[in-house]
Amino acid sequence: MTTCPKDGNQLAVDFIRNLKFENVPEAVRRRAKVCLLDLVGACLAGASARGADILLNFCLSQFAGSPEATVIRAGRKLSCAAAALVNGFIANALDIDDGYRPIKGHPGAAVFPAILAVAEKRGSGGREFLEALIIAYEIATRAGGAIQAHYNYFHSSGAWGAMGAAAGVARLLGLPATQIESALGIAEFHAPLTPVMRSVRQPAMAKDGTAWGAMVGTSAALLAGQGYTASPSLLGEREFRQAMSSLGEEYTILKLYFKPYPCCRWAQPSIEAVLRLKNEHRLQAEAIIRITIHTFPEAAALSREPPLDLEQAEYNICYPVAAAAALGDFDPTHLAQASFHNPQVLAMMDRIDVVIDPDIERQFPGKCLSEVEIATAPGGVYRSGVISARGDWDNPLSIDEMEEKFLRITGQVLPVTNARRLLALIRDFENRTVADIIPFLR
Repeated sequence: MTTCPKDGNQLAVDFIRNLKFENVPEAVRRRAKVCLLDLVGACLAGASARGADILLNFCLSQFAGSPEATVIRAGRKLSCAAAALVNGFIANALDIDDGYRPIKGHPGAAVFPAILAVAEKRGSGGREFLEALIIAYEIATRAGGAIQAHYNYFHSSGAWGAMGAAAGVARLLGLPATQIESALGIAEFHAPLTPVMRSVRQPAMAKDGTAWGAMVGTSAALLAGQGYTASPSLLGEREFRQAMSSLGEEYTILKLYFKPYPCCRWAQPSIEAVLRLKNEHRLQAEAIIRITIHTFPEAAALSREPPLDLEQAEYNICYPVAAAAALGDFDPTHLAQASFHNPQVLAMMDRIDVVIDPDIERQFPGKCLSEVEIATAPGGVYRSGVISARGDWDNPLSIDEMEEKFLRITGQVLPVTNARRLLALIRDFENRTVADIIPFLR
């Protein structure tokens, strides 16, 4: 008697129920803690964004519920779903969180807030948390590929991050197989559509949909645990079985990228190129008369106008490159409102041209590349050559660089002694508890 092979949803359920931290490769265990470190840093640095206050006040007025989970840097708790919504915005607020190139989006910012909320409510241990986080990344990245292929449209992080969030929360809740499958289906059916290229052209707080994906994923698992049902998710479709069958064998969490700069990933190789040229040739900002960026169409679609708010500064090709050229860096301080009026940066923006390069275009999204040419007076021309964004899986940041990034971006929020204590806690998180990190997030 032959048995039918399991479909993608059944494979997902088995993976969600059976993954054990001690049984995954050491590289995956290390990567999960790096992801946690990077996400905590992104949240602490992004918690003061105006959109977070708007969402917090919205939740307080509209979402009644028990105070179960911490809203980062707000000094209060909300229900799990509401906290996931606010923290989902915060995690992506500065656009300095991780991403997965094949689906052009941010899995961590969508799944982490959901897992954090429910883990805090349940008093989970660090090992349980890391297991849920690994599960969430693996389901989210595969769901992203499935959703984008199914709709043949670029719906970004919230659309598929919701399914990863549901998977991670379902694991924390210990849901049985039928309810896990329902959680995935609920999350897919109710996830936000995130037509991100419209946000690229006209940046706004909604941008990548991570907040709504986190909330939907949290709600989906909680609803499934109460008996709410859904049709099977599209992960069960035949064309996606191969991707789902690699669960537990191939870990996409190892192919994430991490950002050194707080802006859209598509602008980052150009920032890197400018900084490299300035340092190698000791170029002075006042000598630069023209910067030409050779890039791919999606990057060229980013705003080129002087920003008026945080989101316009992040989804911009010219502003961060001009800041790097004029000031020698681009970091979270340059996302403050006062920085948008810096005359040196504004003058440098006027000297930037953006050109689509067919060879660079052909390699996207597999590679995020750029080539920059800087012309200086009187007649100097310097070319970077084609370079990739630093922090990609094949051009990684070292663990020392990741820890330095954490300390740098949290420097305006935590005393350095507290930041170092938090860093040490996360290094050993499998032996700690979620409750141990909450005091640093309040």
